[in-house]
Amino acid sequence: MRFKPGFGLGLVSLLVMIALSSMVIPVALADQTGNNATKGKLLYEENFSSSKGSIWGGDLSANFSYYFDNGKYHLNVNKMNLLKEVSFGQNYNNSILEVEATQESSPNDNIYGVMVRKVDWNNYYLFVISGDGYYSMAKLQNNSWTPESWNWKKSSAIHTGNATNLIRVESDGDKFSFYVNNIEVDNYTDSSFSSGMIGLTTGTLYSPGAVTIGFDNLRIWEIKR
Repeated sequence: MRFKPGFGLGLVSLLVMIALSSMVIPVALADQTGNNATKGKLLYEENFSSSKGSIWGGDLSANFSYYFDNGKYHLNVNKMNLLKEVSFGQNYNNSILEVEATQESSPNDNIYGVMVRKVDWNNYYLFVISGDGYYSMAKLQNNSWTPESWNWKKSSAIHTGNATNLIRVESDGDKFSFYVNNIEVDNYTDSSFSSGMIGLTTGTLYSPGAVTIGFDNLRIWEIKR
């Protein structure tokens, strides 16, 4: 059984979940090859080969670090039951986000993935996976996780352990589609945030040991009509 996290989020501290302020309809799908949206113009790409000229920063601290190393952008979390995010760049609305994420060291009971439509540190969406083959969507609104957040589901699409997974989120109006390794695992409908920044996230749950995830080849496309 997996638990909903109760970690600190930098400026964001988890609170007791509150009732939805708008109707939200999550839909779980069986693993299948998704009918993904068509990629239009490439809006942004980052291969993390060097910090020179990159909009992504770095920091080293006792509980959480983010840095460039060996052609990847690493997020490292050392404290148990802690989720941390890094976010840079501009706002995007209807777009396709892809990034390669590699678990480099960690207990498999972990969290890593992406942030989309970040309005501020109190309002955004997450799509995350774990080294033991689970995935989840989460929505932070007004500094509280909404009730449909952290509903973990198992998927055979996820490469487990110290492996690389291609994570993709398609954000089209109020429709969100979530993919792992080009397989659609879930979708979601919500109109709370129409645009926002993107970000990367890594976290620990209740297994001992530090988590290090290396991110690479991040790209954002507009959705072609």
